[in-house]
Amino acid sequence: MVVLGFFSLVAGALAARNTAATGLAASVDPLVGTGSGPGGTINLFPGPTLPFGMVQLSPDTESRGYGYHYDQGTIQGFSMTHMSGVGCPNEGDVFFTATTGPVLTGVSDFQSPYSHSQEAATPGYYRVALSRWDVNVELTATDRAGLAQFSFPAGKAANILLPISHTLNNTVGAYIQVVGDSQIDGYVVNHIFCDHPQTYKVYFAMTFDRPFSTFGAWNGNRYGGPGKISAGERTVAQTGHNQWIGAYATWPSVNHPQTITAKIAISYVDQAGAENNLKAETAGKNFSRVRRQANEKWNKALSAIEVSGGAPANRTVFYTGLYHSLLMPTIESDADGRYLGFDGKIHQVASRHLVYTNFSGWDIYRTQMPLLAMIEPQRMEDMSQSIALMYKQGGWIDRWPQLNDYTNEMAGSPQTIEVAMAWLDGLHGFDIDTAWQGMLEDATHAPPPGHFYQGEIGIDWINKLHYVPYDKIKYGSVSQLQEDAIAYASLYRLAVDLGKTDDAKALYQRALYYRNVFDPQDRFFRPRNADGQWAADFDPAQDWHGFIEGSGWQYQWLAPSDMAWLIRAVGPDLFNQRLSDFFNYPKPEVNSRYYTPYNETDLQAPFEFNFSGKPWEGQRAVRRALTENYRDTPDGIPGNDDCGEMSSWAVMSMMGIYTVDPASLAYEVVSPMFPKIVLHLKAPYAGKRFTIETSADPETTPYIQDLQLNGHSHPRNWITFKDISNGGALHFTLGSNPNHAWGAAPKDAPPSLSDGRP
Repeated sequence: MVVLGFFSLVAGALAARNTAATGLAASVDPLVGTGSGPGGTINLFPGPTLPFGMVQLSPDTESRGYGYHYDQGTIQGFSMTHMSGVGCPNEGDVFFTATTGPVLTGVSDFQSPYSHSQEAATPGYYRVALSRWDVNVELTATDRAGLAQFSFPAGKAANILLPISHTLNNTVGAYIQVVGDSQIDGYVVNHIFCDHPQTYKVYFAMTFDRPFSTFGAWNGNRYGGPGKISAGERTVAQTGHNQWIGAYATWPSVNHPQTITAKIAISYVDQAGAENNLKAETAGKNFSRVRRQANEKWNKALSAIEVSGGAPANRTVFYTGLYHSLLMPTIESDADGRYLGFDGKIHQVASRHLVYTNFSGWDIYRTQMPLLAMIEPQRMEDMSQSIALMYKQGGWIDRWPQLNDYTNEMAGSPQTIEVAMAWLDGLHGFDIDTAWQGMLEDATHAPPPGHFYQGEIGIDWINKLHYVPYDKIKYGSVSQLQEDAIAYASLYRLAVDLGKTDDAKALYQRALYYRNVFDPQDRFFRPRNADGQWAADFDPAQDWHGFIEGSGWQYQWLAPSDMAWLIRAVGPDLFNQRLSDFFNYPKPEVNSRYYTPYNETDLQAPFEFNFSGKPWEGQRAVRRALTENYRDTPDGIPGNDDCGEMSSWAVMSMMGIYTVDPASLAYEVVSPMFPKIVLHLKAPYAGKRFTIETSADPETTPYIQDLQLNGHSHPRNWITFKDISNGGALHFTLGSNPNHAWGAAPKDAPPSLSDGRP
């Protein structure tokens, strides 16, 4: 009863001094996607961050893994860095928590049960009650710093612990220094994700709004407890993986509840960077002000797209999806513009620009980066420049860079697709010459030996045979080439735009290499050996048989740059029969025979009906995927969100526009979910707004009957990116039954690489 009484008092105090999220931020629920949803663990975090913030501060419910899971009932503590929805244990750096009573009690066992009824999350804010310790915790964030406000009960000593060796991955080094009576500094060295050997160092500076009375540190074994706890010890260091260190600060008990606020900033450059980030972003600001500013910044970011009408649940799904789409890539440069380059050296970014990192390339090139190019053009230019700098400083462009390291995760050359798309969209505020050099080198040469970067897998075989032989390279030999071909096509379009005629001719031919793994007999993409023979015993429903994270059925549709050829090669009737069967799944589940909305391998497939003369089937398939897999609940996102990719798929689909091939600048059209959607455009785009409107009740009328673009009838089932960026209006007339005439003629289909259209 004492605990419940204290929590009631805390709740009342919180209600008095903390207003709920306002504006569009009130339509976001950061707890969506934190549960174990359809298709597996989602791995999202509910804690506060700003758009693309370096700091992604959040509770951790596990000691190693992804961070937070809604169905786990214990909070370990809180850490400053996370990644949104990745599939490997990762980050969780600069870990801290609060306890009450004797310090010794909590040093080795600091976790606490918690209840979702005493938890709240909005953009830029998180609150939870740690019931074991009678402590209420509130979190908010700036770009590079976090604020943690702890409400302690009367009559108990208040402790803040920094078990700095605790991360979500593999900590190999750390250091803590207690400075004076109100500051703790240090760093932690962690491995990059997915079991790669490279490490990174993140520095931190933590200050308190009240001086602590006592402090100390501990030094022990990860599996044997904290070992020696030394009161008054100011420094402690970890030099190996099995070591377990930390520090604590204590405030004496008083006869009334007490509140202590910690400000924590990080830097990947050095200690001075962390301290300057702390000063630049939090000096003179209390918790309430930072939280209010976080709400305002999220409202500004979310207001890029305004939706009107529709069910409240769909509005939550949409704005939560948009919120998750704006979390990554993340800012790497400090407040003073310094950042650590891929050469390991400190560099300075140009004034009023930012350097970004953590590009989940293979995932986000499909939907998230096209969305960011549309609504965050200046950031997209800086992101493209960050990719150019990766090549300039490190010597290669990685598929999935983490911080300033190469991970070589997944396949293809996705950053090429993203950079080419940005330039072709009209975003020219970056060094295209350096980017072009890096992209062309990646497309045509193997990287030099002795480096962490990998380049396109099987590039020497591609140059020799024009495909990746299955008997030489088992890891996704078919899908590797399919992904490479998309990059070649994107680079071809860029070469045309840049006037590089000879390069364009060569890249056009490379863009057609995907045809070399298409079997004209069974009309599937399939593994092929170096002698030209097709691999025996091929089953298109078998996972990983020449394909990464998928099957021949799921990769049947991965020729987005040249759909016209694929439809002709399969045969229009068989293509439509197979595609219809592909979406005739009994229920959404992980499988290798049908469409699975839980991974990126077939995300574009519903929109390919626009190419094959049956756009109404795509409208049906998209609506079903949205309805069954995206909800305003903790399990409301399918699969891993993969740094915003799955969320951005929902955002684009609910708006009724999607690009199968981002560099083609064509956006396929399906039926929107809201009566009115306004995209507020920014420079350098010519338009101010692009409006999407529908007839009444779009949620119950999923089929397009007619379409008008800027007041004129539009029979094509696609629009161009310039139609959007120049501003204008798209009006849908919708119905409850399919219109088999609209958008179904061959001339209504989107452009393809080999059909001679621009």
